[in-house]
Amino acid sequence: MKTKFSGILTLFLAFVVQLSFAQEKQISGTISDENGLPLPGVNVIVKGTTNGTQTDFDGNYSITANQGDVLSYSFVGYATKEMTVGASNTMSFAMDPDVQAIDEVVITALGIKREKKEIAYQAEAIESEKLSTVNPTTAAQGLVGKISGLQINVQDNGVNPSSQILLRGLRSIGQNNSALIVIDGSRATQGAFDDLNPNDIENINVLKGSTAAALYGSDAANGALIVTTKRGKENSKFTVGVRSTTTFTQVAYMPDFQTEYGTGWQGDYDPIENTNWGPRFDGVPRQVGPTFDDGTYQTLPYAPVDDNLLNFYQTGVNLQNNVYFTGGGKNSSFYMSLGHQDTEGIIKNDDYERTTVRVNASQRLGNLELSLNSSFFRDNTNVVGSTIGSQDRPLYWFVLNTPANIPLENYQDWRNDLYASPDGYFNGYYQNPYWAIDTNRNTDRTNRLNGNIQASWDVADWLNITGRFSLNRATGTGKNWRAEQNYTGAYTRPDAVSSFVTDSEFQSTIYTSDLLATGNFTLFEDFSLKTILGATSYNQRYRQSSITANNLSILGFYDISNGTGELQGTVDEQEKRTYGFFADVTLGYRDFIYLNASGRQDYTSTLNPDDNSYFYPAIGLSFVVSEAFPSIKEGPIDLLKISANNSTVYNDLPIYQINERYAQSGSFPFGTINGFFAPGTFVDPDIKKEKINSTEINLNLSMFTGRLTLDGSYAKTMITDNIVNTTPSVASGGTNFLTNIGELENNAFDFTLAGDILRSDNGLNWNSALTFSSAETTVNKIGNGVTSVNLGSNIYAIEGEVFPQIQATSYVRDPQGRIVVDATNGRPLIGDLKPLGKTTPDYVIGWTNSLSYKGFNLSGTLDYRTGHVYYSQLADAMEFTGRSVESVSTNRQDFVMPNSVINVGTAENPQYVANNNIPVTGGRQSYWTDTYNDIKENYVRDATAVKLREIALSYDLPSKLIENLKLSKVSIGVVGRNLITWLPEENRFSDPEFNNTNSNAIGTGGYFQSPPTRSYGFNVNIEF
Repeated sequence: MKTKFSGILTLFLAFVVQLSFAQEKQISGTISDENGLPLPGVNVIVKGTTNGTQTDFDGNYSITANQGDVLSYSFVGYATKEMTVGASNTMSFAMDPDVQAIDEVVITALGIKREKKEIAYQAEAIESEKLSTVNPTTAAQGLVGKISGLQINVQDNGVNPSSQILLRGLRSIGQNNSALIVIDGSRATQGAFDDLNPNDIENINVLKGSTAAALYGSDAANGALIVTTKRGKENSKFTVGVRSTTTFTQVAYMPDFQTEYGTGWQGDYDPIENTNWGPRFDGVPRQVGPTFDDGTYQTLPYAPVDDNLLNFYQTGVNLQNNVYFTGGGKNSSFYMSLGHQDTEGIIKNDDYERTTVRVNASQRLGNLELSLNSSFFRDNTNVVGSTIGSQDRPLYWFVLNTPANIPLENYQDWRNDLYASPDGYFNGYYQNPYWAIDTNRNTDRTNRLNGNIQASWDVADWLNITGRFSLNRATGTGKNWRAEQNYTGAYTRPDAVSSFVTDSEFQSTIYTSDLLATGNFTLFEDFSLKTILGATSYNQRYRQSSITANNLSILGFYDISNGTGELQGTVDEQEKRTYGFFADVTLGYRDFIYLNASGRQDYTSTLNPDDNSYFYPAIGLSFVVSEAFPSIKEGPIDLLKISANNSTVYNDLPIYQINERYAQSGSFPFGTINGFFAPGTFVDPDIKKEKINSTEINLNLSMFTGRLTLDGSYAKTMITDNIVNTTPSVASGGTNFLTNIGELENNAFDFTLAGDILRSDNGLNWNSALTFSSAETTVNKIGNGVTSVNLGSNIYAIEGEVFPQIQATSYVRDPQGRIVVDATNGRPLIGDLKPLGKTTPDYVIGWTNSLSYKGFNLSGTLDYRTGHVYYSQLADAMEFTGRSVESVSTNRQDFVMPNSVINVGTAENPQYVANNNIPVTGGRQSYWTDTYNDIKENYVRDATAVKLREIALSYDLPSKLIENLKLSKVSIGVVGRNLITWLPEENRFSDPEFNNTNSNAIGTGGYFQSPPTRSYGFNVNIEF
């Protein structure tokens, strides 16, 4: 009987196994988003197993499962969907956006993830796809106009342009106003950010206020950019991708100069002049340049040459090629990339080359996750030097000092062409720009290693301990040289040029380490508690040195050993340490109200050891109205949240500011005797850190299942104890006095309105996002008897005015605003220094649009800035040369100043009468080079600008066309940057965004930079 039963049981088990195999089958389908577009990267897993896959580029997937199994479909930003396998072998559907899921994707301070509904401050993210629409060379370029409250100022347009990153304006007179950069959880520098390959970035979360980044200490007083690089996904297939972009760069526009009068002085023609005060153009051939020993000379028609300056510049070429590898196993993921950029600039012989390598990987070992994020960067820069000629001028100066009748491009062969040679060039005062390119060079080579290792241990369901160590190591060498040039004495030539070579090097090392414990607790039924306890350390070391040899003996040999006389050198070494301890607590009630409190205690080496610590408190409240009153979600509203916060942070002093450092005198050592001199800057013995208190109110709104969103903020920040260099008494013997003064008030308002205007499963889709940013800082008081502080050039902080402010010499005006002129010569009286306008915009508007239709994708970003002014150094400098349009506005004749008056009374009791008959004397030239040029108000121009920052059109080839080639994605497209720029009529000189220095002295530029550019090209993206 037992044998019979065993046989029946065996047959039954065999039947069950057979039935099971019969039910196992291949399930396939296509997953799309809410617009009906394919959704790549969706995780598809047989629930309760490790069997899983991902959708490909076209949203297709295939997986083995049994009938009755449950398939789980998940993707960031969408609600997880579960479907039971039935009789059908096909399972296709569209995933629904999940507002709550979107809320969860917020990377906050120290790399901690938080649900967006919990945080009491405003945070905004940009994903890789939107950041790299036109494949920019730096991530900063890709951010312009896309994040409210964030202002990116592109400082120049060289082969390796630099940028300034500001969040909600400037909030400090003398200290750093740039946002903190955090890469993969570790504090970094803007240099490290600029060195990142933009294609390696997964997303950037922008924490706008100081409260958002209070846990980072003083470095985050101006907010933070949290950068997360790509790291692959678990249970994903091995993918190889290639992305290649080629762009061409051209000068967008040149300064608007007059073309009526040519070479000369005081109305007379002079063949060797660089100025344009000669007679009116008449087209008659005239001598150009000197008369040579044999009596010959060059002749040219005395007529303007179209685009004579524009033609000096060439079309630049930028080649970017990136290869990446990504994938993941059951408990691991990786991402590797190799990038190369080769740029040829608009200036002949200027080039830039860089190579980037990235390796990111993670591995889960039970409850322990280990991760590595690392990148290596190397670049080589070769550009024309900036100390050309005996006056140490930039190249642009020599180009601009070319009169309108000179075809500059004809003078390239300066070594063989007599008319282009140093002794034969037409200009008797400034050298041939083509000569300058070949005889003045500045080369640099930089290496950067940036990376961190992290261990994250889930000790329990409610406790995680994470440790992180990071290294940011940069080194560089440079060589800057200038060739000697002597001239004949037979006729007027520029001053002789001495030779020199400077070798320089720098080393920068930053170590950071973090240890934090995060807890997640449920208190009773309705309360939740999330806690963070941690400690961090920051160690920065920097060294730079340079050595210069002058008057080189051997021509063309640019080595320190070739100099004559004593070598000149500088060495500077710095080190800074900061230690901090912090805590963060978030108490939640029923998932609709959250109270957050955080604090950080810092100890810094830059302050007096007896008083070198300070505490950063922050508190915030978040109220999710739509969760507190669920009936709200029965209508169009998905999410409605209001929040508020307050925080106090501090700006630390720069390194070695509390000590007055002596320097070696230039005349020493003298034999065995050395000599040192006292510094020009005295330091207040009671100097302390700068205090920043900020209050922020926020609104987050989502409607129509995420189709329309609004994120807005208002923030008020008070800055006291500003660390500023003031001007001491002359009797002190010093030039600066570093102390704490004043009170600044910053008011900022920004919002982002985004939505899907058109949605269609198979038709046109249109997504649009509008960003608005307004930030204004007012100097309420300065104190200590000081009413203004100069930041450099004509940029000031002025008590009672918006900061920064241009202050310059002005016209004297009567109470009606009419210009007061001298009764004897009709020339305007030169007034005192006067505030002439702020250099930060009233508001910045960005508008980004993305349209897609059956594989075609069109996107673009507009940027509009207005309500501010800038000081055009270029217009000022070129007045002397007679190229300004204003200088020909009266046909170079004497004229009566419009809307002018004369004072027929006394200085104490003025009486003004209209001036109708007293003309300006010297209208031919001297009025413009003297009086007009001395009134700097003439060069303060409207800085309004509208730019088409980027535009891209691409086409994704259908999978049916490429599947036989074993390709999963092929995309081709065309791209453009800054193709259109609109400027007001009064500004026809340069881009008002350009600035001479990356500092708080915003608003002075256009002279040291080359003309603005635009670029266009094409790209290809292929994945295997």
